[in-house]
Amino acid sequence: MFSTTTNKKISFTELLANCGDLLELDRGETIYHPGTPSSTIYLVESGRVKLAYLDESGKKLTLRIVDEGEIFGEMCLVGETLRRHLASAIEDSVVRSIEKKRFLSVMEDDTTGLPMLVHHFAARMKEFEETLEDLAFRDIQARLSRQLLKLSDDYGVETKEGILIGISVTHKELADMIGSARENTTLALNRFAREGILDKSRYRIVIKSEDGLRKKISAL
Repeated sequence: MFSTTTNKKISFTELLANCGDLLELDRGETIYHPGTPSSTIYLVESGRVKLAYLDESGKKLTLRIVDEGEIFGEMCLVGETLRRHLASAIEDSVVRSIEKKRFLSVMEDDTTGLPMLVHHFAARMKEFEETLEDLAFRDIQARLSRQLLKLSDDYGVETKEGILIGISVTHKELADMIGSARENTTLALNRFAREGILDKSRYRIVIKSEDGLRKKISAL
């Protein structure tokens, strides 16, 4: 059964203050790509970063959006030697680059570090399991509904019209989040709009009926 309960995001900002080097990134700039040596953990100081899987044909599946205070690139801690996905800034961002050895030293020195890291890995595993379940068992409308509810949980702003998703997201970006073609995602969004579930423009989505989205998920 689908749950809209949001995992509390873990901020590593205070723990990792003054560690490593700061990198200023423009929107769209790549931080690392598949095949890059994996030996660094990154902390988002400001902005947002997208993690995506690319197959050999160039098809993209967005794995998650990393917000301020969150870390990424952490798979080097569990044996990854080469990056398996793409990391890029989706807005002007500042990230902190921390070498694996330095990161582990902080975890050893601060008693709050290890529990935070375990919680972080558990949350990521849950997210990836949900994504796998969606791709294997849910149709496009159900996958899109789940993703819109997640974006609402993470970035929703209450307005008179409904819940505005407070980040700019294109139809192509939504399609990458649910493993679909842009055209099919647009068709599903248009259907939701006709049914009164949401209002949309090119970069703006307002959810008018969360219950309508939940019904799309449960209609298996």
